[in-house]
Amino acid sequence: MAMVRFFAPDTDAYVDSVLRHRQEFESKFGHRLQTQIIPSDDYFSNQIAVYLTSEWPADVYMSGPVLLWQHMAAGLVEPLDRWFNAAGPKYQADDFLPSLLAANMWSGKFGDPLGTGPLLEIPVNCESYNLAYEPALLKKAGVGVPATWEEFFRASAAVRQAASQPVRGFGQRGTFSWHTVYTGYATQFWSYGATDFDTRGKCVIDSPEGIPATEDFIQALRSSGPAQWPSQRWYELALDFAQGRYGLMVDSDHYVAFFENPLHSARVGKLGYALPPKGPTGLCKPNLWTWSLVMNTRSLDKNAAWDFIEWASGKAFLLRSAFEGNMNPTRRSVWSDPSFLERTRAWGSFRQVSQTLVEDLARVLVTPSTCYLEVAERWTAALHHAYSGEQTVAEALGAAARDIDAIVGARS
Repeated sequence: MAMVRFFAPDTDAYVDSVLRHRQEFESKFGHRLQTQIIPSDDYFSNQIAVYLTSEWPADVYMSGPVLLWQHMAAGLVEPLDRWFNAAGPKYQADDFLPSLLAANMWSGKFGDPLGTGPLLEIPVNCESYNLAYEPALLKKAGVGVPATWEEFFRASAAVRQAASQPVRGFGQRGTFSWHTVYTGYATQFWSYGATDFDTRGKCVIDSPEGIPATEDFIQALRSSGPAQWPSQRWYELALDFAQGRYGLMVDSDHYVAFFENPLHSARVGKLGYALPPKGPTGLCKPNLWTWSLVMNTRSLDKNAAWDFIEWASGKAFLLRSAFEGNMNPTRRSVWSDPSFLERTRAWGSFRQVSQTLVEDLARVLVTPSTCYLEVAERWTAALHHAYSGEQTVAEALGAAARDIDAIVGARS
């Protein structure tokens, strides 16, 4: 019997499922499961090396494509191909959505695309960025469901003008963190035809496409976005939307676990879901993220660590956890399960939209880099400077692009 140490953030429904059913794992495999859970904000900062390199390091931990790249550079990610490929037929490795496996494969070399290199983690939860909206607020404002970003920002302004306080037009994360640029803003930015790096590896966020995309974003934030945008965290944003404080939002589609839960939401059954808006050239480029299970290279028992991963990413576990708030599914079989279809039937077009996103449209848009967190935080700082008026959008993005080139260059 081995001890398996699992390390994860709080405020995550998947982690709650692991904690709730830990005895099942212990009974099935004969191992003991020790868990360590820390606050989500601390976890997202990715300053967790102390938990992975101690005398008794975590064997398995939660991560995602962005956070993972930093741990990969530190030598704390064990490639999983040999275990994954040797898993028994009951595991059904081919049941995972291909786009999600590709998002978690990388060579570790700047410029190499995702989907090449070893499998680094197993996805247990995913999100792309849909358009969530409250039909009643749009109707009151006299606008329809926006199909383009121009229409989205115009509809947000109309909602803001038609509604009473404290309702705002659209919700958007804003804290000084990498995921402020990763979620709704990135989906808009890439849909305008912009990108972060060109084929030579030069940062081009200040491109002729990137500047107007960001100008539209900043202008809309000031007129109809969150009243205190720089302090908007994801969790509070989701709960505020569920209480009717925004008319529209392009953010995580797994927020449906809040929006359609009467314990958190006053809008159950009253919201609509659609694909994110298109940019000026007709592009719809939603970003993608996964919460995934990583095996630590410093695990003291890697076979036992895989036993945990196989159990906690298995068909039965992931189907059950979807009914415990762990949205969105990463296996085809969960999306098509009759009980899941029945559960999501009352959520309007949510399932069809999210399935289209994860199967057809959504990809990790950002260029993989072991220093991505520094890149994204510098980019976020530029947005804050533009929002506050310290710099114009062009000045803020231009200065950030030069700094980002230096950051990446120092790591090459």
